[in-house]
Amino acid sequence: MDQWKLHLNQYLVSLAQLFEADRGKLRFDRSTIAASDIAEQFFCEKKVEMQHLHGEIESEAKLVGTQAHESLLEDSVRVKREEMWQSIYGKDPVLALETLFFAQVRGVVIAGKPDSILFRDGYPLVVFEYKFSKNPTAYVTHHVQARTYGLLLDSIGFNTRFLHYAIVVADPSARFDKQLKKKVAAAIGKNGLKDAEMEIEKAKIFLHRYDRGAAEKDLD
Repeated sequence: MDQWKLHLNQYLVSLAQLFEADRGKLRFDRSTIAASDIAEQFFCEKKVEMQHLHGEIESEAKLVGTQAHESLLEDSVRVKREEMWQSIYGKDPVLALETLFFAQVRGVVIAGKPDSILFRDGYPLVVFEYKFSKNPTAYVTHHVQARTYGLLLDSIGFNTRFLHYAIVVADPSARFDKQLKKKVAAAIGKNGLKDAEMEIEKAKIFLHRYDRGAAEKDLD
């Protein structure tokens, strides 16, 4: 069996077992914890609680973020899961956008949908997380969210020996820039896979190596 088929089958079997098992309910009647909620607790636990109890409040910042992420998806092509996994294990680099992953970590099912992940030869190379703000700063919450995505990939069997994460903090005015992803990719390609802070037009990129130990510490 091809390696991609074997890995996908193992993941699907594991996924079925996770959702068939009687794990009991978490707070707010949840069966999974979102990576974004884990990260947001580092900013304000009460805010996370209120969002689960009463729903999220629509804000200008949230609207900008929604518009920006819709723009990032404009040139993408929807494919079946089997096609994506086959591409992940191909020789050519592939950028998987907003793919939902689940994994059991520390006895709890974690769910995460990274903005995009660069794969090649079955290796995840870069997890991309885009934020839109006039303050070009990568906060602790951003790092926690990106590292949690790395932990998800780790936990479902991907080899993360080369994995880095890139937090891209772009000015809100760049949310409709159709070249933003290409500019980010070009900057990282020039820098290589090593820790760095890079400035491009209307955005700053924070590139860091994924550290499983740090991710597990965040989760604990």
